[in-house]
Amino acid sequence: MTPRDPKVLLEVDKLTVAFGDTTVLNDVSFTLRRDEVLGIVGETGAGKSVLARALIDLLPEGGRIVSGDVALDGASILSMNPKRKRELRGGQIALIGTNAKALLDPVEKVGAQVARVLRAHQGGSRAATWKAAVDLFAKVGIVDPERRAHAYPHELSGGMAQRVVIAMALIAHPQVVLADDATLGLDATIQVQVLDLLVRRCRELGLGAVIITHDLGVVANYCDRIAIMREGRIVEMKPAGLFLKQPEEPYSGVLLDAARARPTPRGAADASAAKPKTLLEVDKLEKFFAVGGSNKVVRAVDGVSFSVGAGETLALVGESGSGKTTVGQCLVRLLDPGGGRVLFDGNDITTLPEREFRPIRRRIQMVFQEPYVALNPRWPVESLIGEPLALIPKTSAAARAKRVRELLDMVRLPARIADYYPHQLTAGEQKRVGIARALATSPDFVVFDEPTTALDIRVRAQIIDLVRDLQRDMGLSALFITHDLNSVRSLAHYVAVMRHGKIVEHGETETIFARPAEDYTKALLAAELPIEQSEAQRTRALGRTTVEPSLT
Repeated sequence: MTPRDPKVLLEVDKLTVAFGDTTVLNDVSFTLRRDEVLGIVGETGAGKSVLARALIDLLPEGGRIVSGDVALDGASILSMNPKRKRELRGGQIALIGTNAKALLDPVEKVGAQVARVLRAHQGGSRAATWKAAVDLFAKVGIVDPERRAHAYPHELSGGMAQRVVIAMALIAHPQVVLADDATLGLDATIQVQVLDLLVRRCRELGLGAVIITHDLGVVANYCDRIAIMREGRIVEMKPAGLFLKQPEEPYSGVLLDAARARPTPRGAADASAAKPKTLLEVDKLEKFFAVGGSNKVVRAVDGVSFSVGAGETLALVGESGSGKTTVGQCLVRLLDPGGGRVLFDGNDITTLPEREFRPIRRRIQMVFQEPYVALNPRWPVESLIGEPLALIPKTSAAARAKRVRELLDMVRLPARIADYYPHQLTAGEQKRVGIARALATSPDFVVFDEPTTALDIRVRAQIIDLVRDLQRDMGLSALFITHDLNSVRSLAHYVAVMRHGKIVEHGETETIFARPAEDYTKALLAAELPIEQSEAQRTRALGRTTVEPSLT
């Protein structure tokens, strides 16, 4: 019998999981060593989240482990009695999930929640565990930890709440940390802070960590090894540097290619090209919101100015709360500006009565960030896409049906989708329906609000390619609102950086990325996680000692 390697902390052996008659994990095997960060990457439905929960034998209702084993320090987790498993969960293996605020109890102070985890696993008085929680808050980068410990989840930002969840995972000194899309939806700067913190603490404490994600940039920048999951199997596993340099599986190569930034469709700074006619000009735009119960005012948009030429795309980037979406909603008159001007094709649309603005609305459309929320759940896709055609006078039912099918084809959806309802569509299909709806009236200008956020690697690339093709084929002008910096380089000719309701820097995309002038822009770009490793990351990844052979 082969002696167990003492450096191996967690060992997964031919783990198979099923829900009913459907197998969702199939013969999954890997090991996790002490002081190692393993990245597991896969698209929606690959089985990543099921794997995370199977490792602690805490599957959702209906799930069962069919065969295989999971061992921690040589002891089978699946053979433990219920009491021992409860001690292990959170005590020796901690799971960090997505959406921290949903994971925290909304009616209990966050300090008390973290202290309660410590008491459950290690005992101690309320005073002692409270002090330990506050001390850990400071170590995970929470400013003014004593005051924050008394806060409720709704009083914290998303990044701060995620730090609380990380503290909750680390408080009982586990041996293994499982992070299941723990930074999904966070701003780039907050994501980097959270990942820096998590990985640093794991290194300092000699823990093993598994980062489960659909973002190859995350694993390229933080993980020692990368495992690729597809349809419930690990299809490839190797050191990060080697994987990024030469993946073995065709599927892995497709994911890597989809994750790479593509050059913008044309050079906006081409000196030989005539400057396009200005289609949209925004001058000192303002939108303030009163804070209920006080005299305070939120200056969401504070003197914003920019212009977009015919056929051009301007990316509006910045962190959550910077005012990006508010700007977009003001442009399409979903919000009435409090000051400034918006000139569209020479006309100030901010002063137009609704009746006069209605014909112009055909030419200015918006693709919303959350299509599932924006699409009427009671309407089939045909009605959702066809509704804006009411803005075009004398459109017959036959012409409307024909146009719907043209639009479905334009956004690369099959005609049968016309009879589907929003809940029957994938996230990528919902995004495409939202785009088709916006294009129904053949607009000249479209506001894309976070069109690539939280999508799988390939779906994200497909949406980027689709928007690029529409720019080329229709000559679209666009405002591209996003915090996905990789997408900006693939789509935008110009970039405007927003912070606290103001534009702090504006210029050509390549210039901004190569030579940012403002400190805030530099910090924002430093938070980008490209799949291309730095020299230090490559050396570390290639320099690891004994590793498992790749799976073929």
